[in-house]
Amino acid sequence: MFNNVLLFTKALGLQDPWRIDKVELDADKGRLDLYISRKRGSRHPCPECGVKCSVHDTVKRTWRHLNFFQYRAYIHCDVPRVNCKAHGVKQVVVPWSRPSSGFTMLFEALIIELAKAMPVNTLANLVGEHDARIWRVIKHYVEEARKEEDFSNVVNVGIDETSSRRGHNYVSVFVDLDEFRVIYATEGKDASTVDSFKEDFEAHGEIPIKWRISAVTCRQLSLREWKKTLLKLTLPLTSSML
Repeated sequence: MFNNVLLFTKALGLQDPWRIDKVELDADKGRLDLYISRKRGSRHPCPECGVKCSVHDTVKRTWRHLNFFQYRAYIHCDVPRVNCKAHGVKQVVVPWSRPSSGFTMLFEALIIELAKAMPVNTLANLVGEHDARIWRVIKHYVEEARKEEDFSNVVNVGIDETSSRRGHNYVSVFVDLDEFRVIYATEGKDASTVDSFKEDFEAHGEIPIKWRISAVTCRQLSLREWKKTLLKLTLPLTSSML
């Protein structure tokens, strides 16, 4: 006999103590609701130290999941909060979502892939979510990825500015000219953009910028502005940089 609860349990990769209790499909509303529970009496690890603790209480949570064919899918769960002797009452981390997110990790993976191919407004309309929620997901993963960036081998930097929209809303872009990749972008086009680039650059490498950069290329700057830029980067005014 077909068991849809077992099917979705396997599809979500749920393991003890998590399990699906109920599956509801509403064809009129075009949605699928999956209700997850835990084995009664189970203990859960504290998210701070990993020590398994008893459950203090639960918090009702809902996450948007990948569509099931044409149906929008949602996961519901009374998420336990454990009482840790060292860290107090903490909400446990569920295996299908990162903390504080309203989406499952699989749904967020879809968002990140789609964001590579289309504007965020188009993406938001496609998945039926507000663009502010999409931007929060993108911001989280961009920040996580940038923590792993290493600019230790970057020696040739290009600086340019562009208008982010009609008018005078400028964005300054800093590029690794050897690898043809953007390594930093920030709003504005004044001297503060160079300051913020220098701070970010040195945070992603162990060697001070003045000992690493051998050439800088910058468009549409006067000689005076160019000299200021190099001085802010603590680089010598050599002809190879002009």
